[in-house]
Amino acid sequence: MADELALGMSELTALLLTGDEVAESLCAIADAVARMLPNHPMAGVTLVHGHGTIVGGSSAAHAMLVEETQRSEGYDPCLQAIDTAQQVSVHDVAAEHRWGGYSNRMLAFGVKSIYAQPLSVDGAAVGALSLYSTQPNGFTDRIRRAADLTAEHLGVLLAVATDTARQAELTEQLRATLASRSTIDQALGILMAERRCDRDAAFEVLRRRSQQRNVRVADLAVEMIRTVTGRAPAAPHFIEPIAPSRSLGHS
Repeated sequence: MADELALGMSELTALLLTGDEVAESLCAIADAVARMLPNHPMAGVTLVHGHGTIVGGSSAAHAMLVEETQRSEGYDPCLQAIDTAQQVSVHDVAAEHRWGGYSNRMLAFGVKSIYAQPLSVDGAAVGALSLYSTQPNGFTDRIRRAADLTAEHLGVLLAVATDTARQAELTEQLRATLASRSTIDQALGILMAERRCDRDAAFEVLRRRSQQRNVRVADLAVEMIRTVTGRAPAAPHFIEPIAPSRSLGHS
């Protein structure tokens, strides 16, 4: 078990921190979880996404989870785990009466017991890891402990991915602002040379033209540079390329 968990943790780290968007990796994450846990249960990962949720499942569970998402009445063990930030155990689906018709739908898929553990980032539940067994009472203490460790590790990785995405977004905003400022400065230089005026007077000309044509100052500056040089303004040389970043797929 220890070796499988260690290998699984390493695989999850690689998936979450070096791959594509987290939202696009959920099936691969669920597959890794299914392989690393004792008895290899079916697994699903749900993340809060914008105004809804997104879900991915291991190979044996994905079609079931997609169909359930389409038929759900809006509440189930996974969503309860997210809302309450507490684990949810369903020892025998046949005897479970919460969540409307959820139990009957799970029984139709052959699911007899469920274990859902919230995934937390900065103390807030942002998703859930859910496990599904074809046997009642399918999750022993050993499996639940391994699932809890896995969920904790996923939470840490999600926190890192979230912070990386946030920093990348701020950096991109700064990059765009600096590029816009550089373009405007180039246009002001053109006006200053043409009109033999200072920077303030040149900016007033640019601002007035922007208002008259209802065009953003930055866009007008690009147009002026194209007219004079015959090409679009080059990116400022002091802006370094930004490496691809991880994100949660915010909408």
